[in-house]
Amino acid sequence: MLRCYYIGGDEFLEFENIISEKNNPGKNILTNIKSRVNISYRQYLDRFDELESKVSSDFELIESEERRHLQGCYSSLTSISRKRKALIYSEQPDVLKTFCPFCLLDKPRTLDHYIGQDEFPEYSFLAKNLIPCCYDCNQKKNTTWRRNDKRRFIHFYNDDFFGEQFLFADLILVSNTPALRFSLKQSPTLNDTNFQIIQWHFEDLELLEQYGLRCNSLLSTEVKIMTQQIASGLSIQQLSEQLSISENNFANDFGVNYWHSVMYQCMSQNVNELLSIM
Repeated sequence: MLRCYYIGGDEFLEFENIISEKNNPGKNILTNIKSRVNISYRQYLDRFDELESKVSSDFELIESEERRHLQGCYSSLTSISRKRKALIYSEQPDVLKTFCPFCLLDKPRTLDHYIGQDEFPEYSFLAKNLIPCCYDCNQKKNTTWRRNDKRRFIHFYNDDFFGEQFLFADLILVSNTPALRFSLKQSPTLNDTNFQIIQWHFEDLELLEQYGLRCNSLLSTEVKIMTQQIASGLSIQQLSEQLSISENNFANDFGVNYWHSVMYQCMSQNVNELLSIM
């Protein structure tokens, strides 16, 4: 997993620019609530942790028109809206232009509102609340970013623990066939709060199961290649080193918690066992 690139800029100025492209009555409605939106933006950008226990939006349900026009800032087809959303995609690292940061399995074809529009409409067009995402993860996450005042999903702009390995795999046998079982493990330098978020993230998106299916569909082929390499004269040590190189190459490009990197890590540590099974 990798951290997304936050395009930054003056978020409130972008909101004002959106207003300038609106027509009435939306233009007047949004102009009248600008100062309130600015306060909400500052809370998200400067004191994000406060939002986990914030009961509700600063814009109450009875303010239906204000809420509707705030959400309309995202769905708007104005030039500024289109450019801002396109910039979020285009400025991501190359890997995250191709793979969803939430799962690293599918292409990010949509933007996830980390905090949902219906719950907090004031963040509908806030760039730091818009994270590239695949359809599957967006559907599974839906609007549930917290539960019981605790975040359940990794925030790919704010969180900064991606250098810590927490995804691991173990070699197991299923009906005498080798398979890898993925699990999460907490390192000494990863605090309990962050590890809990990671666990919930993987649980709600069913990532351990998905990684297992993806990996085990490749494993038999990988082991056949290993057997052929040994038959051609490669030593166990050389084979282990070769697998470690593959692990490091994937980790360098996709992060240490990329399922393919972790697969090669486990294989490099279990060469003898894999060969003996086959």
